[in-house]
Amino acid sequence: MILQILFFIVFLLVASMAYASWRGAPWVPTKTRDVVRMAKLANLQSADRFVELGCGTGNVSRYLASHSSAKIFGVELSLVQWFAARVLARDLSNSPTFILADAFHHDLSSYNVVYLFLMPDTYKKISPKLKAELKPGSRVISYVWPIADWTATTVDHIEGAPDLFLYTI
Repeated sequence: MILQILFFIVFLLVASMAYASWRGAPWVPTKTRDVVRMAKLANLQSADRFVELGCGTGNVSRYLASHSSAKIFGVELSLVQWFAARVLARDLSNSPTFILADAFHHDLSSYNVVYLFLMPDTYKKISPKLKAELKPGSRVISYVWPIADWTATTVDHIEGAPDLFLYTI
């Protein structure tokens, strides 16, 4: 009986990770050097509300919470990564808030800075939601791939590193 329960729990955790990968992107953390670049590009102020969609284990959100007084949030669909993000952030004084949710169903209207590291097809699918819910002047930062049909206000390009694209709504 215990073996069956353990198998069921493992199955649920693996299924959660697989569904999150299929829904938005497989878990691939943003490289530390690029987190620092992204933080400079975001230029967060204390009044900002930042959300990392598909935050994985929350390395971007944790870094920003440690280097900013802005309100930091991470949204993750995979139960495994969401739990890991919460555990890894438990000792931070300005701990980010991690939300177990599907980015496509999470209300974005309270945020003014959004970070995405998803697959290009997912960018296309979430683009209308970003435009509909974010207020004018909000900033969207995408990592590696540009958002189709959007014009970046800034492209942070460093030889040998993925590009970061900053958009202003």
